Amino acid sequence: MKSTMANLFVEFVFEIWGKKRFLFQFFHYMDLERVLKGSPWTFNNHLLILYNLR
Repeated sequence: MKSTMANLFVEFVFEIWGKKRFLFQFFHYMDLERVLKGSPWTFNNHLLILYNLR
């Protein structure tokens, strides 16, 4: 997943937060906006539920 995301966004952090939980941290507001407004997102036929932690 990390390598796929790296091809889409300029700069971000990806961490595994447990079983089926991941953290994506974007450093460019435009990337974050693109992700949040472009939902729903899937990866390998699995729905990604995104939430802005602020």
